[in-house]
Amino acid sequence: MSVKKTISSALGVAIATLVAPHALAQQYDEPVKTSTNKLIIKYASPVDTRSLGSDPLLLRAIGGDIESVRTIGTGAMVIDIGADRPIEEMEALAEDIASEYGVLYAEPDYIMHHQRVPNDPKYNQQWHYFEAAGGINLPAAWDISTGSASVRIAVIDTGSRPHVDLLSNTLPGYDFISDAGKALDGNGRDSDATDVGDYTPKGACGNGEPAQDRGSSWHGTHVAGTIAAATNNGVGIAGVNWNSKIVPVRVLGRCGGLTSDIVDGMLWAAGQSVQNVPANPNPAQVLNLSLGGGRTCSNTYQSAINTIRNAGSTIVVAAGNSNANAANFTPASCNGVINVAATNRQGARANYSNYGSSVDVAAPGGEASIASNGVLSTLNDGANTPGSDSYEFYQGTSMAAPHVAGVVSLMYSVKPSITPTEVEAILKSSSRTFPQVSGRQCTVALCGDGIIDAGAALAALQPQTTNPPPGAGNDSELNNGEPKTGLSASKGQTLKFTISLPAGASNFKVRTTGSNGDADLFVKKGRVATRDNADCRKETNSSSESCSSFSQVGGSVWHISVFAYDGFSNLSLVAEYQEASSVVPVSTLTFENTNSQAIPDNNTNGITSEIDSTATITAGSVAVKVNTTHSYRGDIRLTLIAPNGSEFKVKDNNNDGADNINETYTVNVNNINAQGKWKLKVSDHYRSDRGTLNRWSITFK
Repeated sequence: MSVKKTISSALGVAIATLVAPHALAQQYDEPVKTSTNKLIIKYASPVDTRSLGSDPLLLRAIGGDIESVRTIGTGAMVIDIGADRPIEEMEALAEDIASEYGVLYAEPDYIMHHQRVPNDPKYNQQWHYFEAAGGINLPAAWDISTGSASVRIAVIDTGSRPHVDLLSNTLPGYDFISDAGKALDGNGRDSDATDVGDYTPKGACGNGEPAQDRGSSWHGTHVAGTIAAATNNGVGIAGVNWNSKIVPVRVLGRCGGLTSDIVDGMLWAAGQSVQNVPANPNPAQVLNLSLGGGRTCSNTYQSAINTIRNAGSTIVVAAGNSNANAANFTPASCNGVINVAATNRQGARANYSNYGSSVDVAAPGGEASIASNGVLSTLNDGANTPGSDSYEFYQGTSMAAPHVAGVVSLMYSVKPSITPTEVEAILKSSSRTFPQVSGRQCTVALCGDGIIDAGAALAALQPQTTNPPPGAGNDSELNNGEPKTGLSASKGQTLKFTISLPAGASNFKVRTTGSNGDADLFVKKGRVATRDNADCRKETNSSSESCSSFSQVGGSVWHISVFAYDGFSNLSLVAEYQEASSVVPVSTLTFENTNSQAIPDNNTNGITSEIDSTATITAGSVAVKVNTTHSYRGDIRLTLIAPNGSEFKVKDNNNDGADNINETYTVNVNNINAQGKWKLKVSDHYRSDRGTLNRWSITFK
């Protein structure tokens, strides 16, 4: 409806060519890292590392000497060739080596960076935990669990400071930085994960990077504080999890961190064996990676993630801070991780946050142009070397990810046997609908399934009753024609329900009735219904909404969400259908095309999608149901083309500023034979907005 719908503007994102892995963080506007001196090579069969230094294949390919060889936890070899070479040269070299018999893959040992963005001085308010618009509903979760001391969360980052608000919840970790020059602690790998700082003088990383001196970030300490700062102790801030323990894993130092070090740190954190490193006495059920770099997921990362996930640990990663598609960043683009975008205090996509289909959920990352709108956590006040304990507002997807990791650790506290697959499914299904904002509106296509709801996620793990309390975040099963009455919700809450329709069911209808407040109705087949992902969406200025005219409803579970645009009470909800035995045969026939196609921008030729009808009736009128994802549907023109070539206007382009199409149109086709190929032409008639035809159907009446 127009009073709720804000006109979507095109999100014009210029994505620069990725010439090298680089920091997802923008805090120092540092240039792209354009070189490396290490390769990661995985052989099909075990090899003797002592012989690789004289291997004629490698020496010939490299065109120089091999300085050293070591094995990382995935079984791959890290080859040090001495001086840095341009990243393009190293990628070409890796490609040549990978083509040789017996080599599974080869790739540069890319450098990753933490993801903090600078902010203003601290302000003692953690809105990101409890505010309705941008928070994660933590108080409701704490009513269920404040965490278990047997759950461990690995913070794979810059290490951690012995902060007064962290000490009681920190276990011994490990320093995996193999390069003493990056570690700044006088040695390479050791058992001390203390963050000594990552201060970087101008030009210290090569090629003039960074462009100016860069102070220490104490990034891992900030991340750890969000996850598990000591809480209810009268000191500083609260953590998401009050009682579980942090295992600091130091992988980032001056100029970032190597993939090989990060992957070894990940594997060790999850209890896997790493060569020449003592076993981890406290394997972590949850791993937080607020770090990343350019390019899609590498074999090295994916191999480690597969191992860790199979061992039962959940990996949470930051989507990145480049305002670009997260599919082009690692480890955000890897399979098997929970990829987290950042939202601001209003619940909009944060202005730096990466986005796209690889994102799973969103969480508060803040925008600290006003300090109090950032995320507050533990820090150190030392500019370059360690100083005193402090607290500071930061912003970034690095701050969003630990909110999710903290909630996941609470989930493991409630259900220790939970699997990574269950964790991800519950986080998504329990997340709340993105609030409507005037700019950078989050949608499922951009920011994942919703903003995480800690209370709803933990409630979903509680023993189910026959009638769960409304608003508890649990799906409540509906029975055919039996209303749920007395429903109530506060503004911004979502009540979720399901109904299973047997094979052959038809005439499926869902409706709400009420006399006060404003309830919006979303219905979706097979998954949780949200405003941005629904087969039916009704949003009038009342509590009475109705959805019907669904096609192919039988044999499926349907999800129903009732969203409190304004608070409501004493609401009734009913879902009903006709069972196969009670359906009177009619001549209605429906055919559907579910193959998605991209809609080209500002192209009147558009795309054409076909449906092959076997109906043998003469059609006087048809129902054309169209579902698209598009940021300005007013640009879209829909034309139906009959088997005999006749064209019929379904929808013209107009000034409708809403996004997406999920509508059923009635079209008079003038007594045309229904049998044959029917086509839907979808064309875009103005620049700057792109979209996708998700599916369409035609029903002959």
